[in-house]
Amino acid sequence: MKKKYAGAVLAMGMFLALALEGCGGTEAAEDAGSGGNEGNVQKEETSGNEESGENIFGEFEAKTLDGEDVTQEIFGQSKLTMINIWGTFCGPCIQEMPDLGEISRSYDSGEFQMIGLISDVTETGDSKAQEIVQSTQADYTHLVASPDIQRKVLSRVSVVPTTIFVDSEGNQVGEGYAGSRSKEEWTSIIEDLRSEVQ
Repeated sequence: MKKKYAGAVLAMGMFLALALEGCGGTEAAEDAGSGGNEGNVQKEETSGNEESGENIFGEFEAKTLDGEDVTQEIFGQSKLTMINIWGTFCGPCIQEMPDLGEISRSYDSGEFQMIGLISDVTETGDSKAQEIVQSTQADYTHLVASPDIQRKVLSRVSVVPTTIFVDSEGNQVGEGYAGSRSKEEWTSIIEDLRSEVQ
C-alpha cells in the first residue's frame, strides 16, 4: 500500500513539475518540424544541438503582432536581445510575462532588448495574443510565426516558453533556456550574458 501511495505521489510531482515549468510543443512548430528530435530544446539550461555563437535565425522576414515588417536587422538595435518564445495556450508563458515586461523597461534599448516570439500565432492582429500582451503589460516587440521563423527556429523548439539570447549580429549567446524563470533569475542571467557581449 505504501509503495502504491509513494508511486502516485512521485507521478503527481513529476506532472506538476512539467506543468509549472513549461508547455508542450506548438502546432506551428510541429508543422515546421520533420518529426525528429534533432535540435530540440531540452529542459534545463541547454538548447540541444544549438551552440553559443550559432546564428539560428539567419536571414528572415517576419511581422510583429501589430503588423510591422521585421528582418534579422532588428537584432542590430541592441547589444543583447532576449527572445522569449511563448504560446497563447501556455500558462507558465503568460505568468512570467509581467516580469519580462518589467525587465524590458528597466534597460536602455541599445544595451538590451526583449522580443516575444508567439509560437502558435501566424497572423498579425491576433486578438487573443493582443489581449495577453496588453493584460500582462509585456509591451515589448512580439513577432508572429512567419514561415521563415517556423522553419528556422520553431522547428527546433519542443517546449514553451523557451528563451534564447542573441548578440547584435543574431549569433546565439550562452545556452537556450526551456521553461519559465523568476524575475530575479532572468535578471541574473541577463547580467551574466551582457558581460559576454560588451
